[in-house]
Amino acid sequence: MQTYPGRDPLGEYFREEITLRQLRVMVEHLPQDSALHRAVRGHGWQESEYLLAEVADAVRTLAAITVAVNSKRPKSVKMPEPLPRPIDEADEARKAEERAYAEQAYSDLVSALTPDYADT
Repeated sequence: MQTYPGRDPLGEYFREEITLRQLRVMVEHLPQDSALHRAVRGHGWQESEYLLAEVADAVRTLAAITVAVNSKRPKSVKMPEPLPRPIDEADEARKAEERAYAEQAYSDLVSALTPDYADT
């Protein structure tokens, strides 16, 4: 909790100088580069690193396009692969949950619309 200079929120809570709600609000509003947010995301990348990777990918792609346009054999020029980025574990878990829900909903819809010939 070094984000709050001159304060010790945990100590204040245990000395009953602040409430649990106040401590929770302080934790919820920690900056994006705090240890808590890095642990939740599973990596240390922030928005600026993602933007920098996007810019680097764009520059590499534009360089490849420039070479291809000025080349006698433009099809021989390979487009660069995007730079690797860390996987956001929480985001991936949310996407997997959404996929599973969509698959289940589709399966339920197909089951509801499929006639049951065993009853006839």
